[in-house]
This record gives sequence, C-alpha cells and structure tokens, in this order.
Amino acid sequence: MSDAKLQNELNAVSISVDELLLATEEVHKLPPEDRNWEGRLHTMARLFHSSPRKGLAIEYRLVAMNRMLEAGVLPGWATPQDSDGAVRVAEPVWEATAIEPLILGEREAHFDQASFLRRVLLLAEPEGNA
Repeated sequence: MSDAKLQNELNAVSISVDELLLATEEVHKLPPEDRNWEGRLHTMARLFHSSPRKGLAIEYRLVAMNRMLEAGVLPGWATPQDSDGAVRVAEPVWEATAIEPLILGEREAHFDQASFLRRVLLLAEPEGNA
C-alpha cells in the first residue's frame, strides 16, 4: 500500500481525545523497555482489536504529537518530562492531535507544524478578557 493511500485511510478514521488518552495511559503502564514500536503496537491491537486502522491511526497521531513536543514547537503547551517519561499536555494539543491531518513520510508520521499550531490556538479557550 502506498504512503498516500495509507495516509488517506488513517486520516479518515475518527479519533477522540479519550481514545488518545486511553492509549497513552496504557502505553505508560508498560515497562519503559517495552514502550518501543512493537510494544506500542501490541497495546493498540489489544485496545482497538475491532478496528486495527484506528489503533494504527492513534499510534501515528501520538508519534506525530511526540515529534512536535520533542522539536520544541509547543512551548507552553506541555510540561517538562517527568521521571517516568510522562509529559503533561494541554487539552487543545490533544484535540488538535485527534483531528489535524497526518502526513506520512518515509517511516515517519508528522503534522504540518504551522497548521497544527494554528489549530491549537483556535481550540484554546481564551482566559480573561481585554
């Protein structure tokens, strides 16, 4: 299957923030040495056994969000990494992760950074008033 076809199929899968959070929580229950690609895919298969495409779409979306966090393009939207590897991420980032189009390249999934950041800002509720 071509990257373009897989990308279209994965972008057509409806993903909720709750599903992203569930997958993340389950992956963090794994021993650190099992949080690799294989361990995460086994977790997705277990959680979303009735919809393998959903499990794969969630995995790719989480990887793409993680790439954004590691690249430092989401300052202020996430806390520094905890000792267990966890990072607390603001709700608008999760929401954008669930709906922003995935881009599949050779062996990698990512989001368009500018589009993702615009989406996060649109989803963020303003605090206070001016």
